[in-house]
Amino acid sequence: MKKKLYVILCILFFINSTAVFAKSEIPSQEFINKYYFDVNLKGVKDIYFFREFPFYNDKGQVSPLGKAVLSVLQGDIWTWVREPRIYVKENIAYIHAVKLDGLNLLYTLKKENNAWKIVKTEKKKLPTVGSEVMLEQAFLRAIGTKILNATKTYYGKSRLFHSERIVDIVRDEFDDKYDITIQIVTYERSVMPPYGFDTITLRIPGFEVIKYEHKDVSDIGKIPLATH
Repeated sequence: MKKKLYVILCILFFINSTAVFAKSEIPSQEFINKYYFDVNLKGVKDIYFFREFPFYNDKGQVSPLGKAVLSVLQGDIWTWVREPRIYVKENIAYIHAVKLDGLNLLYTLKKENNAWKIVKTEKKKLPTVGSEVMLEQAFLRAIGTKILNATKTYYGKSRLFHSERIVDIVRDEFDDKYDITIQIVTYERSVMPPYGFDTITLRIPGFEVIKYEHKDVSDIGKIPLATH
């Protein structure tokens, strides 16, 4: 009798877990085009946040790349909603930043004769649910622990994330509940590329995870879009 009860409980757990956590897909080209910039990060040696970028050389002078980075960001540096990131190859560099309105900007720089020049500027904007970006950012910051708990349940261990954004909100007026769908990019440590593109639907109040979709993006050597 105990054995039968154990089997039934296992089946019920599997069914419930499957409904919430089982969906995992390989990203399509359409998905990559929508959520990633069309660049190749293979060969990137260094990745910096703006605050840690080495603007000066050994002689205490601003380096050629440092001058180019400052030139790109000058005048707009205080309007970024997410701190700019700089990706450096041998003779190619990328600067990725996100504006207050959710606009993603990617600058491609090329080194020629020891000088760095902008050779390409790309702009992409992801849709939000209509709220102010800063309000959305504050809400996501407040529920960061709930998101971490959801990823830990799915992966079986703690997983860091970035590029979080709200993509949908559905309200049940009768029961006064909200189903909030969030997209994140997950990774194990501070290296590129990210390992997962996850879409999580949480039901509030209670923060119950009612749907979890995962796409493996381990082999996508590109820069993911973000809204903050």
